[in-house]
Amino acid sequence: MQDLLNTATQSAEAAEIYCVNSETIPVFFEVNKLKNIETRRTNGAALRIIKSGQIGFSSSTDTGETAARELVSMAADSAVIGEPAKFDFPGPAARGGPTSPPRVYDDKIAKLSAGELVRMGQEIIDIITEDVPSIKCGVQLERKVEEVTIANSNNGGGSYSKTTLTALADALLVEGNDIFVVYAMGGSCHGDFDHRSLAQEIRKRVRLGRNIATVSTGRMPVLFTPRGIMPLLIALQSALNGKTALDGASPLAGRIGQQVVDPRISIYDDPTLDDVLGSCPMDGEGVQSRRTPLVEAGILRGFYYDLQTAGRAGESSTGNGFRRAIAGDHFESQPAPDTTNAQIAPGGDNLEEMIASMDEGIIVDQVMGAGQGNVLTGDFSINVHLGFKVEKGEIVGRVKDTMVAGNTLEVLNNIAAVSSRAEWAYGQYLAPAILFKSLGVAAKGR
Repeated sequence: MQDLLNTATQSAEAAEIYCVNSETIPVFFEVNKLKNIETRRTNGAALRIIKSGQIGFSSSTDTGETAARELVSMAADSAVIGEPAKFDFPGPAARGGPTSPPRVYDDKIAKLSAGELVRMGQEIIDIITEDVPSIKCGVQLERKVEEVTIANSNNGGGSYSKTTLTALADALLVEGNDIFVVYAMGGSCHGDFDHRSLAQEIRKRVRLGRNIATVSTGRMPVLFTPRGIMPLLIALQSALNGKTALDGASPLAGRIGQQVVDPRISIYDDPTLDDVLGSCPMDGEGVQSRRTPLVEAGILRGFYYDLQTAGRAGESSTGNGFRRAIAGDHFESQPAPDTTNAQIAPGGDNLEEMIASMDEGIIVDQVMGAGQGNVLTGDFSINVHLGFKVEKGEIVGRVKDTMVAGNTLEVLNNIAAVSSRAEWAYGQYLAPAILFKSLGVAAKGR
């Protein structure tokens, strides 16, 4: 790695090398039966340079000596048309954040075999189908062990090992003309992740949803569970992205220090938590992880940045420069601002009392995709994949063919209650249940 840096800096002002080595074992079940077992190994490197003030980038899965020379050549060629660099690579003295890194490695996960994953998957299916054997389940379990090393010409960087165990399960129940699907996803960096509780949660929601209730089109109170609130949190993630704000596409641009949502709402990004999927000791640029307050008591405190975006904005990186890929391996992309463990802080209200306060309304528990929205305006329209009708404080059944629409910032200033308990959803989002006073609800044919 040092030889590659030395070679790169012979023709560039600065350089950074990012290396990853991983092994992933995914196990798939379809229609209650084991479908497939795989083992995937990834070994790759990415080189980023600053040459003549511009960014050059290249990547390869070949880390041999010849490939290393090609990496340098390709990075130099791309720098000719690269974006002007607005940052310096971080040195060791530039680090901030926690004094000790978060715990993200467990040897118990690293030693998990495919056979053990198969056993866990079968247990999930057995629990879900215990009450209703006709349910058809799909399950995916994945064990991953990853080693990441970053080094740059300013003597910055570091290395760490990380393990993750994730489970994704869905239950399909067909009764007459009704098709009912419930899904859940969870995971941890620790081997004590309870896959059985994920299955029990699906089983519970199947019980609640077998009775179908009708809902009328109109405005009414809507309660979002920690799973259901994800489209709003994703919209906020986009609005709080430093690049989105810098490009003028965020409704929060230019509003730091202002009250933007209800005072009961505080939002953080925190990669320093032990055992959580999004945690890491440093980001994809070698900047040490730290907890970043984004909104506190409804007041916008700032945005999250990678090095380049922070430089453009005249700010410092928040340790949120990550390499994500829509297709291919993540190391093949340049860093960009992204969140780790996004959180909405819990409030002070009892969930049961929140439901009891609803004379007529709905609970949104699952949505189809992330919903349709306009990042610039904050408008959203959500198809309710799993929701429940509430009448006189009681859940009376599942709603079908229903949509919820509104504006993210407007509804977050129209809150009735925030639950005192926050729950992890999809492994990387921590949120409470939130009851909104009034939202537009549209039901097919009503």
